Amino acid sequence: MTEPVFLAYPFDAAFSEAVRIGDTLYLSGHIGDDDDGNLASGFEAEVTQMLANVKASLARFELGLEALISVRVMLTDMRQLERFNTLFAACFEAKPLPICSAFGVTQLALNAAIEIECVARL
Repeated sequence: MTEPVFLAYPFDAAFSEAVRIGDTLYLSGHIGDDDDGNLASGFEAEVTQMLANVKASLARFELGLEALISVRVMLTDMRQLERFNTLFAACFEAKPLPICSAFGVTQLALNAAIEIECVARL
């Protein structure tokens, strides 16, 4: 069995940014905050920043969004799911798109409106 490889965040966090097991990469949840911990203003801006954060995590492994195979999306307002789906799909130049599960939640870190967890293939 392949030993896990843990990638720490470049800042002090109580969890790893990513864990690689074999050819699979598991990313921690990402929200739409910037490097200073400030949450983007408005749903679309949060999604844009959140996806930029995911891209940055993937880039540490020389991967892009096309490597994603599965995403889990948590929303504080499920009425925003269709808008997220539109914004997310627009980030991909080709299909297939990753599989997705969406969950309604009461609250997220920094009072974010959306959070995403991702699994990618190496």
